Amino acid sequence: MFIVTRHEFKVAPFDRTGKLLSNPLTGFLFLFAGLLWWVLPFPFAPRGYRVSPEGITIRALVTSYVIPKSKIKRVEIVEGVKPGVGLTWLAGLFGYAGVFALADGSTAKVFATRWDRMVRINASWEIYFLSPAEPEAFVEAVHRTVLAEAKLREG
Repeated sequence: MFIVTRHEFKVAPFDRTGKLLSNPLTGFLFLFAGLLWWVLPFPFAPRGYRVSPEGITIRALVTSYVIPKSKIKRVEIVEGVKPGVGLTWLAGLFGYAGVFALADGSTAKVFATRWDRMVRINASWEIYFLSPAEPEAFVEAVHRTVLAEAKLREG
């Protein structure tokens, strides 16, 4: 007959990293940083677009970005844009805003909420991708308001 004895051992005390990460103050700081990471992009996310004789304005809650009509060369609807990596600004939380490396190796300025059906704007040496809710109406408005005036001056 065998006698079974049990041996119990305590867990070793935390090392320096464990103490730091288990500290309630550290937890609060992580929570605060996470909250900032989640809330801070919201005012900068794209909220709408305005087409005017001056060009195209991308609107956000606290700022706006203008593509001047003098730079706009071509506007078209594209489908299946393959995103790569967001290099600046917002990379998906509340929208996409900033410079993105695309899967094809190019870069573009993106102010959008979706990738599957976008408006591509060739503006001088830059490419922009926007995602208006009504891409056909947006492209038509740009052709009528921005590009038609430039064609009249050229012709």
